[in-house]
Amino acid sequence: MEFVKFDGIELAVDRFGSSQAEAVLLIAGGAQSMDWWTPDFCRMLSGQGFQVIRYDHRDTGRSTSSPPGHPRYTGEELVTDPVRILDEFGIASAHLIGLSMGGGIAQVIAVRFPERVRTLTLVESSPAGGDSGRLPPPTAELQSTFAADPPDVDWSDRAAVIEHRIDVERPYAGSSGFDVRRAREIATAEVERTVDMESSMTNHFLIATSPECDPAAIDAPTLIIHSTDDPLFPAAHGRALAEMIPQSDILMLEGTGHETPPPSHWHTVVPRLLAHMRQSMGPAGGLGGDPMLSDFGWLDDIRRSYDIDAEGYAHEVDGLLECSPHLRAGLRLFAELIGEDSEDRVADVGCGTGYVTGYLNGLGLNAFGIDISPEMLKIARRDHPSCHFECGTMTQLSTEDAELAGIVAFWSIVHVPDSAMPGVMDEFRRVLRPGGLLLVGFHVGDGAKHTSRGYSGQGVDIDSFLRQPNTVAQWMRNAGFTVLSELVLRPADPSPGALLLARADSQPTAA
Repeated sequence: MEFVKFDGIELAVDRFGSSQAEAVLLIAGGAQSMDWWTPDFCRMLSGQGFQVIRYDHRDTGRSTSSPPGHPRYTGEELVTDPVRILDEFGIASAHLIGLSMGGGIAQVIAVRFPERVRTLTLVESSPAGGDSGRLPPPTAELQSTFAADPPDVDWSDRAAVIEHRIDVERPYAGSSGFDVRRAREIATAEVERTVDMESSMTNHFLIATSPECDPAAIDAPTLIIHSTDDPLFPAAHGRALAEMIPQSDILMLEGTGHETPPPSHWHTVVPRLLAHMRQSMGPAGGLGGDPMLSDFGWLDDIRRSYDIDAEGYAHEVDGLLECSPHLRAGLRLFAELIGEDSEDRVADVGCGTGYVTGYLNGLGLNAFGIDISPEMLKIARRDHPSCHFECGTMTQLSTEDAELAGIVAFWSIVHVPDSAMPGVMDEFRRVLRPGGLLLVGFHVGDGAKHTSRGYSGQGVDIDSFLRQPNTVAQWMRNAGFTVLSELVLRPADPSPGALLLARADSQPTAA
């Protein structure tokens, strides 16, 4: 985290990805810190070749705070703060993504400073001015919470403040319900980081009316993402934006509320968002020919192919561990060295349908799964409801530094090109604590195989890379691992398998 300082103000800023890549600036809603743009969402975008920037509004997070009830700024300054951030980092123009009030701020920037906006994405927002006609008010249920007496919160009681923060978000849920676990994770992070939660929850609603603009004057290509169930800005608000902004498209979501798109909808939102932003980067929505950015195109192929073939893959691996004693032995050794019944977290990276995640939990580990394919994760959650799964990529894990006791990557590195493997190993080393274990399974051989038809018979487009164990072992050593054991499976087969077990010992190398 870093700070942008000007005129006695400090804005806390968090950046993901290469500083040389095209910038995506995330603008949170009213009374929200950057935490509501979660790290896994930011890394999902930065893993696709973008520099992703999130920041704390004034009075939120670590940014400058005013006394509760007495904000020392105006709506005008909330509008110019994002421009100041771009100036500080020497960014001429960026892709702006704004939620709710952040969407209003983004609209004003797009009208006043059109040269600073590559593309615009407005999430659960409403026209910031202009002639939008008569738009429906918030739902009666939500309005009743506005009229209720404010709760008496002991702002010095951390647990009470977290519960209050969760309760504030609860009425904004859509028809799919309120995700208490996700809200608690975000609220806890926000409360732990924020200078003054009372100011954060109060002051934005006391400032002078924010600047207005006519969305019809927006020139930037614009994507509107809006829920059919938004209780604050009903669906007509999003449709009005789409009608008013000349170069606009709209994505309507079912079941979500007034919120950042939740992980359950990333399989729809992220590809649409990437296609929208990439239209300014080169022909046919490509990556503009920049080798550094185009290196990440294989991630799109993996996600798309496994989304298509998820059910076929699930059928193919059904019962795999039951008939593979050597794989079970490798996982049992891993679990024994971690320590059964340990509360330390273990990640199954590239978990697919979750069968390894489930097995590890059955061995007593606190294991969770990470996969790039939302459709595979749907099956994982269905078949292993007691396990936690999240959408992500091994190139940019959402886990904090030195947080994990172990990582299992069972045949998930096989789709990673050689050029990206050093970075993947560095990322594994980053999130593992000293002494943490890494168990990697892969196909042994040389060269690559291309697959154009999946297990279900549908068309896919994916490459699989064969590696020699000494090559993978050297990538591990370069990233700061000591290789503990090596097991080759079915050595007489045309394409044997291998398991390498390594320990995170030395300091990780700089990525």
